[in-house]
Amino acid sequence: MKLPAPFLERMKESLGDAFDAFIESYQQPHHVSIKVNTNKIAPETFKAIFPFALEPVPWTTDGFYCDSEAAISKHPYFQAGLYYIQEPSAMSPVNVLRPKAGDFCLDLCAAPGGKSMQISNFINDEGLLVSNDIHENRVKAILRNAERFGLRNILILNDQPQQIEKVIGPVFDAILIDAPCSGEGMFRKDERAVKSWEVYGPDVCHKIQREILDTVPGLSGAKTEVVYSTCTFAEVENEVQMAYMTTEYPVFKPHAITLEGVQCFENTAHIWPHMHRGEGHFIGALEKASEGVTEKMRYAHNEPPESVAAFMAAHLKQPLTGHFAMEKERVFLRPVYQVPTKGLHVVREGLLLGEIKKGRFSPSQALALYLKKEDFSPVLDLSAEDLNTMKYLKGETIHVDVVTEGLHLVCTDGYPLGFAKISKGTLKNLYPPSWRML
Repeated sequence: MKLPAPFLERMKESLGDAFDAFIESYQQPHHVSIKVNTNKIAPETFKAIFPFALEPVPWTTDGFYCDSEAAISKHPYFQAGLYYIQEPSAMSPVNVLRPKAGDFCLDLCAAPGGKSMQISNFINDEGLLVSNDIHENRVKAILRNAERFGLRNILILNDQPQQIEKVIGPVFDAILIDAPCSGEGMFRKDERAVKSWEVYGPDVCHKIQREILDTVPGLSGAKTEVVYSTCTFAEVENEVQMAYMTTEYPVFKPHAITLEGVQCFENTAHIWPHMHRGEGHFIGALEKASEGVTEKMRYAHNEPPESVAAFMAAHLKQPLTGHFAMEKERVFLRPVYQVPTKGLHVVREGLLLGEIKKGRFSPSQALALYLKKEDFSPVLDLSAEDLNTMKYLKGETIHVDVVTEGLHLVCTDGYPLGFAKISKGTLKNLYPPSWRML
């Protein structure tokens, strides 16, 4: 791999005697790891049923190193939303932020959504998670991951941070800025990052990051934890930005960082590819603690549309409750809490339950993955090792030995995958075409 000369010169000056080990790390393969979806399964339970060897990522309790990225991306448990494939060092920022259940959280630069999924686990899909990205194409990945993780209390936006600051304002308890950066920590994993660095280097990214950071005061509630992170090593994108925040906005104070196996300073830490089993990450932490309590507005409960109520009566052990909303033919269950959205590009607010066409309700894939096996009746539960499971995920018609008829929730080892209709042992596959495995 040919690394940019200015990058090498800067790193040699910065690292000194450790420079040779740093460069040698680029000859090693990148690390593959997964983050368990603790909203659906406990890490200990997952380890007991997962057929691949797992080794803990030291700075988190629900992340594990794996051997084969290709194999784990095709396993039925991935389709069931039991885990997310995430680079190990990228797991560190949210483990510093550590939001609590009920918090209002903002992931300001969220695509493809891995850190938002981590946040959702910390808050147990309670409170509210606002997950935003300015790139229209990339925000689609957040939506797919939120559906796969089975999230309800999420608002997905496609907006500039300045517009979110203007419309929503100072309501957030926890803010993550995984900032766009020069990507030096990704050189080993993706050689395209080297080419990108030549155009979007540290000085260019520094200006973009500064504009984003200037929105943080207008988004912070009375008491707010802020974590800023990058996957780059440039001081101008990292420590310089932390110093700017505490100088320009003295209401923000340094917040101590603790990460197992990582040397942490007052409020910053680096994960290095030559010292840790990760690609490289910078983490900085700040806190704002002022008097008062941030007001949070709940959505009022209402009654579901008649066809949705009939569906729930027929199939759910306990009906869903909350605020039901229609957008054309689509039915949503809104998050428990609401924030202003007029003037924002809303990609998704809450859980998509399904569609009503000609008075008939059809449940969505998002609803299937939100439910638990015990919530629904009837259920078809297939083993992950059953060939029919993979056939289902490919959208094929299969034959099953069941006597129940009509709509079923299809599960694998007790974890929902999607819906199907069964008639006389023949399964009509309702797994969405866009989700199907090739």
